Amino acid sequence: MKIQRLFIYPVKSLRPVEVSAAEITNEGLRFDRQYVLVKPPTEQQPLAEHITIKWRFDLGLFHTAIDKSWSKLTVTHSQAQERKTLVVPLTPSPLSLLDAKVFEVSIFGTKAPGIDMGKEAADFFTHHLNMPTRLLYIGGNGQREIPGAVYLPSTTRALSISVNNKLSPQKIRFADAAPLLITSTASEEDARRRLPPSARGEDVIVRFRPNVHVDVAAEVDPYDEDSWNMLTIRSRVDRAQQVSVRCLFRTVRCLSLNADLAKGGMISTNRQLYGLLAKDRRTNELFPHKPVFGQYACAGPSGAVLRVGDEVEVTERVNGSGSSMSPAVQEALAVEEYAAR
Repeated sequence: MKIQRLFIYPVKSLRPVEVSAAEITNEGLRFDRQYVLVKPPTEQQPLAEHITIKWRFDLGLFHTAIDKSWSKLTVTHSQAQERKTLVVPLTPSPLSLLDAKVFEVSIFGTKAPGIDMGKEAADFFTHHLNMPTRLLYIGGNGQREIPGAVYLPSTTRALSISVNNKLSPQKIRFADAAPLLITSTASEEDARRRLPPSARGEDVIVRFRPNVHVDVAAEVDPYDEDSWNMLTIRSRVDRAQQVSVRCLFRTVRCLSLNADLAKGGMISTNRQLYGLLAKDRRTNELFPHKPVFGQYACAGPSGAVLRVGDEVEVTERVNGSGSSMSPAVQEALAVEEYAAR
C-alpha cells in the first residue's frame, strides 16, 4: 500500500490544494484549515459562526492554489464574471495583524481565536455568498482542542490524544474533529460503483475531503480501514524516516457528500453519496443513522514529511468488528469523564 494523493485545505470548506508532499504538525498537515469563513458575531450571537459546505454547497465553487514559493494563497471563484480572485498570504505576518479584530470561533464545542483578514477579503466572500462574511486566520497559539462531542454526543469536554506515549498531545486548527482524515482507493471505487454509469468518471474522492488517500491496490476489500488502528508510513526518499499514524474514529459523513462541486448546488438524487452509502454503511454504532467513510486520524512526529508514493503498512488493527472508536479515544474519554467527577 502507498500514499496515492495528499490534500491540504487552506480555507475550511473550500476546495483543496492537492500536493505531492506535506509536512506533519501537531495540528495536522501544515497550512491545513488555518483559515475559516464566518458570519460576524452579533449582540445575540457573540461567537463568530463558521460557514460550512454542509449547508452552503456553493463553497465548492471556490478553488484554492498555493504559489511555488509557498507564500501566497489564491482563492478563485469558478463561475465569477467579476471579483474572480482573492490573494492573501499563506501565512500572514504577525506584525500585519497587530491591529486586526479578533473573533472567537466555536466548532463542535471547542473554541479558538480567529484574526480578521480585513475588508478586501470580507468584501470578496460577502459578494459571492450574498451574506456578511469575514475571513479569519487561526490566532492565539495556532491551535484548538479536539472536541469530544464529535466522538461521543453526550460529551462536552475536549480530548487529549497522542499518537503514542513519546509524542505530545494532538490539537487541531479549524478542522471539525481530528488532525487528519484518511481514505482508501478500495472504498473510493465502491462509492464510485454506486453512482450511475454516466457519472463514474467523477473525481469522487474530493467529495469526501480526505487529507491522505491510500492506494491499497487489490490487497484489501473496501472499507478495510474501518479496522485500522495504527499505521506506519515509510518515506520513499529517506528510508530512515517513519511516521506513525493512529486512527481514531470511523468518520461519520454529513450532507456535504451531496454537493455538486462543479455547479455549487445539490447534486442530482442518483448521485447523492450520502443516501447511496447510508443503505449499508451506517457502521458507527454511536451515530447509527449516518454513513461512514474513512478514518479520523493523527500522525507524528511533527516535522516529518509525507510524500505521494510513501509506503503504508497497517501495523495494528482493532479487535474483530470492534468499536467505531479507537482505544486511544476510549481512554481519552475515560480520563475526561473521571476528571469531570
